[in-house]
This record gives sequence, C-alpha cells and structure tokens, in this order.
Amino acid sequence: MKMSDFEKETGFIARHYRAGLFRVEPALRKIKPLVRVWWTLPRVAAASILLAVIGATAAILVHNGYFAEKPVSAIEQQTSDPTPSEMVVHSIDFDGATLPVVIEKIKAVYGVDVTGLPENAEEYRLTLHYEGSAIELIETINEILDTEITIKNYE
Repeated sequence: MKMSDFEKETGFIARHYRAGLFRVEPALRKIKPLVRVWWTLPRVAAASILLAVIGATAAILVHNGYFAEKPVSAIEQQTSDPTPSEMVVHSIDFDGATLPVVIEKIKAVYGVDVTGLPENAEEYRLTLHYEGSAIELIETINEILDTEITIKNYE
C-alpha cells in the first residue's frame, strides 16, 4: 500500500523525535555569545563619565559664548564687497513712457547714471513691467528699442 505525503512526513518526525530537542534555552545558548558581566559594568561606567565630561565641556563653551556669532570688525566691513547698485533687483513699470522719462525713472529707482541716449530719444516709447537689475533692464531696453544705452562706470 502506498503512503500519502502526510504519513511520510509524520513518520519521519516520529522516527527522529527526541525529547527536549526543540526547547528554546539550549538553542539560544548555542547561538548567543557568552555574556561576561565583569567587563560590561566598567565599560558602562566609563562611557557615562565620558558623556558627562563632554556635556560639561559643551555647557561651558556655550556659556562663555564660544559658539556665538562674532561681530564683524570695521576692517572686515570695509573689505567686504558691497553689492553694486546696478546689480540690485527692483520692480519698475513703464506705460507708453518716452525714453528720457524711462531713463530718469531708472536713475531714480536704481541710483545709476545712464549714458548713450540716441539723439531722437523723445520718439522712443516704452511700455514694460520689469523685475531685475539695472544692467539687465538696460540690456532689455537695448534689445527692444535697438539702442546702445549703457550704465556709466560699469564695465
């Protein structure tokens, strides 16, 4: 007579079964490393002391202002490169304005000197909303109106 798969498996288990074979404690003892308490306690104590020393050092440094921002000295302020007025971004609007009016408004808003106006500047009209720097605005106006306006003392 032919045995079913279930009977084969249970027969195998019945033949090889030993009492206590599947207990957890012996298996854990085999895979778990031996714990030596005598050296763990000193290491925990040393780590705690080290952590306390580092914390105290950090508290002293913070209290004394070691991590505070240091004020910029007058020499460093003078040597820092300020943002030129022609690089500052502003918003400016023109609505059918003539070129001299546009240039005057650019001078007032950006604080730059503009040169290179064409002789017939009154004939040019501009309607524009612009957000950007004076340099980019002058370049845009030159492209739109086909002029050669420049900012004085800007290379």
